[in-house]
Amino acid sequence: MEYSKILKRAAHITWNHRALWLFGFLLALFGSGGGSSSGRGMQWTLDRTDLNRPEWIGLLVVAIVVAVFVFVVLSIVLNSISRGALIGMVREVEESDGTTVRSGWKAGASRMLSMIGIDLLTGIPAAIVALTLFALAASPLLLLFVRQGSAGRGEATATVAILFTVLFELGAFAIVVIGFLVLSMVVELAYRRCVLENEGVVASLRGGWNMLRANKGKIAGLWLVLIGTGLVAGLVTLPVYLLVFGLAGGLGTGVYLATESTTLGVLAGLLLAVPGMLAAAFVSGLYQAFQSTAWTLGYSELDTLPVVD
Repeated sequence: MEYSKILKRAAHITWNHRALWLFGFLLALFGSGGGSSSGRGMQWTLDRTDLNRPEWIGLLVVAIVVAVFVFVVLSIVLNSISRGALIGMVREVEESDGTTVRSGWKAGASRMLSMIGIDLLTGIPAAIVALTLFALAASPLLLLFVRQGSAGRGEATATVAILFTVLFELGAFAIVVIGFLVLSMVVELAYRRCVLENEGVVASLRGGWNMLRANKGKIAGLWLVLIGTGLVAGLVTLPVYLLVFGLAGGLGTGVYLATESTTLGVLAGLLLAVPGMLAAAFVSGLYQAFQSTAWTLGYSELDTLPVVD
Protein backbone atom coordinates (compact mmCIF):
# COMPACT_ATOMS: atom_id res chain seq x y z
CA MET A 1 0.00 0.00 0.00
CA GLU A 2 1.55 3.31 -1.14
CA TYR A 3 0.57 5.69 1.65
CA SER A 4 1.96 8.80 -0.03
CA LYS A 5 -0.08 8.07 -3.15
CA ILE A 6 -3.22 7.57 -1.06
CA LEU A 7 -2.67 10.86 0.80
CA LYS A 8 -2.05 12.81 -2.40
CA ARG A 9 -5.11 11.32 -4.08
CA ALA A 10 -7.24 11.96 -0.98
CA ALA A 11 -6.09 15.58 -0.85
CA HIS A 12 -6.81 16.01 -4.57
CA ILE A 13 -10.32 14.55 -4.27
CA THR A 14 -11.13 16.56 -1.14
CA TRP A 15 -9.96 19.86 -2.60
CA ASN A 16 -11.43 19.49 -6.08
CA HIS A 17 -14.81 17.98 -5.21
CA ARG A 18 -16.35 20.53 -2.90
CA ALA A 19 -19.57 18.58 -2.50
CA LEU A 20 -17.64 16.58 0.11
CA TRP A 21 -17.10 19.72 2.19
CA LEU A 22 -20.73 19.91 3.30
CA PHE A 23 -20.74 16.42 4.80
CA GLY A 24 -17.33 16.93 6.36
CA PHE A 25 -18.63 20.14 7.94
CA LEU A 26 -21.73 18.38 9.27
CA LEU A 27 -19.59 15.57 10.64
CA ALA A 28 -17.34 18.04 12.45
CA LEU A 29 -20.16 20.30 13.64
CA PHE A 30 -22.47 17.67 15.07
CA GLY A 31 -19.72 15.42 16.32
CA SER A 32 -18.21 18.05 18.65
CA GLY A 33 -21.24 18.76 20.83
CA GLY A 34 -22.38 22.14 22.07
CA GLY A 35 -20.66 24.97 23.87
CA SER A 36 -21.09 26.52 27.29
CA SER A 37 -22.05 30.06 26.34
CA SER A 38 -25.77 29.25 26.18
CA GLY A 39 -25.69 28.13 29.79
CA ARG A 40 -24.22 31.47 30.85
CA GLY A 41 -26.88 33.42 29.01
CA MET A 42 -29.62 31.29 30.55
CA GLN A 43 -28.21 31.84 34.02
CA TRP A 44 -28.34 35.61 33.47
CA THR A 45 -31.95 35.34 32.33
CA LEU A 46 -32.99 33.38 35.38
CA ASP A 47 -31.35 35.91 37.68
CA ARG A 48 -33.01 38.94 36.11
CA THR A 49 -36.53 37.89 35.15
CA ASP A 50 -39.49 36.22 36.76
CA LEU A 51 -38.52 32.84 35.27
CA ASN A 52 -37.48 31.73 38.75
CA ARG A 53 -41.10 30.95 39.56
CA PRO A 54 -41.64 27.18 40.05
CA GLU A 55 -44.00 26.75 37.09
CA TRP A 56 -41.57 28.48 34.71
CA ILE A 57 -38.62 26.47 35.99
CA GLY A 58 -40.51 23.22 35.30
CA LEU A 59 -41.28 24.31 31.74
CA LEU A 60 -37.70 25.42 31.25
CA VAL A 61 -36.36 22.06 32.40
CA VAL A 62 -38.72 20.21 30.05
CA ALA A 63 -37.72 22.48 27.17
CA ILE A 64 -34.02 21.87 27.85
CA VAL A 65 -34.52 18.09 28.03
CA VAL A 66 -36.49 18.07 24.76
CA ALA A 67 -33.92 20.30 23.06
CA VAL A 68 -31.04 18.07 24.18
CA PHE A 69 -32.89 14.94 23.03
CA VAL A 70 -33.64 16.46 19.62
CA PHE A 71 -30.03 17.59 19.26
CA VAL A 72 -28.69 14.14 20.16
CA VAL A 73 -31.01 12.39 17.70
CA LEU A 74 -30.20 14.94 14.99
CA SER A 75 -26.48 14.50 15.65
CA ILE A 76 -26.69 10.72 15.36
CA VAL A 77 -28.69 10.90 12.14
CA LEU A 78 -26.53 13.54 10.47
CA ASN A 79 -23.30 11.85 11.57
CA SER A 80 -24.40 8.55 10.08
CA ILE A 81 -25.64 10.12 6.84
CA SER A 82 -22.48 12.22 6.49
CA ARG A 83 -20.15 9.25 7.02
CA GLY A 84 -22.03 7.19 4.47
CA ALA A 85 -22.19 10.11 2.04
CA LEU A 86 -18.43 10.71 2.13
CA ILE A 87 -17.72 7.03 1.48
CA GLY A 88 -20.19 6.75 -1.38
CA MET A 89 -19.07 10.01 -2.97
CA VAL A 90 -15.42 8.94 -3.07
CA ARG A 91 -16.39 5.73 -4.84
CA GLU A 92 -18.44 7.81 -7.30
CA VAL A 93 -15.49 10.11 -7.94
CA GLU A 94 -13.24 7.13 -8.61
CA GLU A 95 -15.75 5.64 -11.05
CA SER A 96 -17.05 8.73 -12.85
CA ASP A 97 -14.67 11.55 -11.84
CA GLY A 98 -17.52 13.54 -10.35
CA THR A 99 -20.04 13.63 -7.50
CA THR A 100 -22.84 15.80 -6.12
CA VAL A 101 -24.37 16.63 -2.78
CA ARG A 102 -27.58 14.93 -3.91
CA SER A 103 -25.88 11.63 -4.69
CA GLY A 104 -23.96 11.83 -1.42
CA TRP A 105 -27.12 12.41 0.57
CA LYS A 106 -28.79 9.50 -1.21
CA ALA A 107 -25.88 7.17 -0.45
CA GLY A 108 -25.74 8.21 3.19
CA ALA A 109 -29.48 8.14 3.82
CA SER A 110 -29.87 4.69 2.25
CA ARG A 111 -27.36 3.17 4.71
CA MET A 112 -28.13 5.36 7.71
CA LEU A 113 -29.77 2.70 9.89
CA SER A 114 -27.00 0.20 9.24
CA MET A 115 -24.34 2.79 10.05
CA ILE A 116 -26.12 3.58 13.33
CA GLY A 117 -26.34 -0.14 14.01
CA ILE A 118 -22.58 -0.52 13.59
CA ASP A 119 -21.98 2.27 16.10
CA LEU A 120 -24.42 0.81 18.62
CA LEU A 121 -23.24 -2.77 18.25
CA THR A 122 -19.63 -1.74 18.87
CA GLY A 123 -19.93 1.29 21.13
CA ILE A 124 -22.24 -0.09 23.82
CA PRO A 125 -20.39 -3.40 24.42
CA ALA A 126 -17.04 -1.58 24.30
CA ALA A 127 -18.19 0.89 26.95
CA ILE A 128 -19.50 -1.93 29.17
CA VAL A 129 -16.24 -3.89 28.85
CA ALA A 130 -14.14 -0.80 29.60
CA LEU A 131 -16.16 0.13 32.70
CA THR A 132 -16.02 -3.48 33.90
CA LEU A 133 -12.23 -3.61 33.50
CA PHE A 134 -11.75 -0.36 35.41
CA ALA A 135 -14.09 -1.57 38.17
CA LEU A 136 -12.23 -4.87 38.51
CA ALA A 137 -8.91 -3.05 38.52
CA ALA A 138 -10.12 -1.07 41.53
CA SER A 139 -10.95 -4.23 43.50
CA PRO A 140 -7.79 -4.04 45.71
CA LEU A 141 -9.42 -1.03 47.37
CA LEU A 142 -11.75 -3.50 49.07
CA LEU A 143 -8.83 -4.27 51.38
CA LEU A 144 -9.37 -0.84 52.93
CA PHE A 145 -12.59 -2.13 54.47
CA VAL A 146 -10.92 -5.11 56.10
CA ARG A 147 -10.27 -4.56 59.81
CA GLN A 148 -6.72 -4.98 60.98
CA GLY A 149 -5.40 -5.77 64.42
CA SER A 150 -3.08 -2.75 64.68
CA ALA A 151 -2.76 0.71 63.22
CA GLY A 152 0.58 -0.10 61.57
CA ARG A 153 -0.82 -3.14 59.82
CA GLY A 154 -3.80 -1.11 58.63
CA GLU A 155 -1.54 1.50 57.08
CA ALA A 156 0.48 -1.21 55.35
CA THR A 157 -2.70 -2.77 53.95
CA ALA A 158 -3.90 0.61 52.68
CA THR A 159 -0.55 1.22 50.98
CA VAL A 160 -0.61 -2.19 49.30
CA ALA A 161 -4.25 -1.71 48.22
CA ILE A 162 -3.55 1.68 46.67
CA LEU A 163 -0.36 0.47 44.98
CA PHE A 164 -2.02 -2.55 43.37
CA THR A 165 -5.03 -0.44 42.36
CA VAL A 166 -2.79 2.02 40.54
CA LEU A 167 -0.92 -0.81 38.79
CA PHE A 168 -4.13 -2.63 37.83
CA GLU A 169 -5.75 0.58 36.60
CA LEU A 170 -2.73 1.34 34.41
CA GLY A 171 -2.95 -2.18 32.99
CA ALA A 172 -6.69 -1.79 32.38
CA PHE A 173 -6.10 1.56 30.71
CA ALA A 174 -3.52 0.01 28.37
CA ILE A 175 -5.88 -2.84 27.48
CA VAL A 176 -8.75 -0.43 26.84
CA VAL A 177 -6.63 1.86 24.65
CA ILE A 178 -5.36 -1.05 22.54
CA GLY A 179 -8.86 -2.51 22.30
CA PHE A 180 -10.36 0.78 21.17
CA LEU A 181 -7.62 1.27 18.58
CA VAL A 182 -8.30 -2.15 17.09
CA LEU A 183 -12.05 -1.55 17.25
CA SER A 184 -11.72 1.82 15.51
CA MET A 185 -9.95 0.19 12.57
CA VAL A 186 -12.57 -2.56 12.35
CA VAL A 187 -15.34 0.04 12.40
CA GLU A 188 -13.72 2.10 9.62
CA LEU A 189 -13.61 -1.01 7.43
CA ALA A 190 -17.13 -2.01 8.45
CA TYR A 191 -18.47 1.42 7.43
CA ARG A 192 -17.08 0.91 3.95
CA ARG A 193 -18.36 -2.63 3.58
CA CYS A 194 -21.76 -1.36 4.69
CA VAL A 195 -21.89 1.46 2.12
CA LEU A 196 -19.86 0.10 -0.78
CA GLU A 197 -20.83 -3.58 -0.58
CA ASN A 198 -24.35 -3.00 0.77
CA GLU A 199 -23.79 -5.40 3.66
CA GLY A 200 -25.75 -5.53 6.89
CA VAL A 201 -24.48 -4.60 10.35
CA VAL A 202 -23.19 -8.01 11.44
CA ALA A 203 -21.79 -8.91 8.02
CA SER A 204 -20.00 -5.55 7.80
CA LEU A 205 -18.38 -5.98 11.21
CA ARG A 206 -17.41 -9.58 10.52
CA GLY A 207 -15.97 -8.59 7.15
CA GLY A 208 -14.12 -5.64 8.69
CA TRP A 209 -12.57 -7.90 11.33
CA ASN A 210 -11.48 -10.44 8.72
CA MET A 211 -10.01 -7.71 6.54
CA LEU A 212 -8.04 -6.36 9.49
CA ARG A 213 -6.70 -9.82 10.32
CA ALA A 214 -5.61 -10.39 6.73
CA ASN A 215 -4.12 -6.91 6.23
CA LYS A 216 -3.17 -5.79 9.75
CA GLY A 217 0.19 -4.35 8.68
CA LYS A 218 -1.24 -2.27 5.84
CA ILE A 219 -4.24 -1.04 7.84
CA ALA A 220 -2.21 -0.22 10.94
CA GLY A 221 0.21 1.68 8.72
CA LEU A 222 -2.60 3.71 7.19
CA TRP A 223 -3.99 4.41 10.66
CA LEU A 224 -0.60 5.66 11.87
CA VAL A 225 -0.13 7.85 8.81
CA LEU A 226 -3.54 9.47 9.30
CA ILE A 227 -2.84 9.98 13.01
CA GLY A 228 0.33 11.78 11.98
CA THR A 229 -1.44 14.00 9.47
CA GLY A 230 -4.09 14.77 12.06
CA LEU A 231 -1.47 15.87 14.58
CA VAL A 232 0.22 18.09 12.00
CA ALA A 233 -3.12 19.64 11.02
CA GLY A 234 -3.94 20.23 14.67
CA LEU A 235 -0.60 21.90 15.39
CA VAL A 236 -1.00 24.18 12.37
CA THR A 237 -4.56 25.28 13.14
CA LEU A 238 -4.42 25.40 16.96
CA PRO A 239 -2.78 28.86 17.15
CA VAL A 240 -5.49 30.25 14.88
CA TYR A 241 -8.23 28.83 17.09
CA LEU A 242 -6.56 30.13 20.24
CA LEU A 243 -6.24 33.59 18.68
CA VAL A 244 -9.89 33.73 17.63
CA PHE A 245 -11.30 32.57 20.95
CA GLY A 246 -8.78 34.67 22.87
CA LEU A 247 -9.96 37.76 21.01
CA ALA A 248 -13.58 36.78 21.65
CA GLY A 249 -12.92 36.39 25.36
CA GLY A 250 -10.98 39.65 25.46
CA LEU A 251 -13.71 41.55 23.64
CA GLY A 252 -16.41 40.16 25.91
CA THR A 253 -14.42 41.00 29.03
CA GLY A 254 -13.67 44.50 27.77
CA VAL A 255 -17.32 45.23 27.03
CA TYR A 256 -18.35 43.87 30.42
CA LEU A 257 -15.83 46.06 32.26
CA ALA A 258 -16.88 49.11 30.27
CA THR A 259 -20.64 48.64 30.63
CA GLU A 260 -20.93 46.39 33.72
CA SER A 261 -23.47 44.42 31.71
CA THR A 262 -23.12 40.67 31.59
CA THR A 263 -25.50 40.48 28.65
CA LEU A 264 -23.54 42.92 26.49
CA GLY A 265 -20.29 41.22 27.42
CA VAL A 266 -21.57 37.78 26.45
CA LEU A 267 -23.12 39.07 23.21
CA ALA A 268 -19.92 40.87 22.25
CA GLY A 269 -17.90 37.72 22.88
CA LEU A 270 -20.35 35.65 20.84
CA LEU A 271 -19.97 38.02 17.89
CA LEU A 272 -16.47 36.61 17.49
CA ALA A 273 -16.90 33.20 19.13
CA VAL A 274 -19.76 31.95 16.95
CA PRO A 275 -18.07 32.72 13.61
CA GLY A 276 -14.88 31.30 15.11
CA MET A 277 -16.64 28.07 16.06
CA LEU A 278 -18.16 27.76 12.59
CA ALA A 279 -14.79 28.45 10.96
CA ALA A 280 -13.18 25.83 13.21
CA ALA A 281 -15.88 23.33 12.26
CA PHE A 282 -15.34 24.10 8.57
CA VAL A 283 -11.58 23.52 8.80
CA SER A 284 -12.12 20.38 10.86
CA GLY A 285 -14.69 19.27 8.30
CA LEU A 286 -12.14 19.53 5.52
CA TYR A 287 -9.87 17.21 7.44
CA GLN A 288 -12.78 14.87 8.21
CA ALA A 289 -13.50 14.65 4.47
CA PHE A 290 -9.81 14.09 3.71
CA GLN A 291 -9.47 11.39 6.37
CA SER A 292 -12.61 9.56 5.23
CA THR A 293 -11.41 9.75 1.64
CA ALA A 294 -8.03 8.29 2.58
CA TRP A 295 -9.69 5.41 4.42
CA THR A 296 -11.93 4.68 1.43
CA LEU A 297 -9.00 4.73 -0.98
CA GLY A 298 -7.00 2.49 1.32
CA TYR A 299 -9.93 0.12 1.65
CA SER A 300 -10.16 -0.11 -2.15
CA GLU A 301 -6.53 -1.24 -2.33
CA LEU A 302 -6.96 -4.15 0.07
CA ASP A 303 -6.76 -7.48 -1.71
CA THR A 304 -8.83 -9.55 0.74
CA LEU A 305 -12.29 -8.10 0.27
CA PRO A 306 -14.20 -11.40 0.40
CA VAL A 307 -15.11 -12.54 3.90
CA VAL A 308 -13.31 -15.68 4.99
CA ASP A 309 -15.12 -17.45 7.84
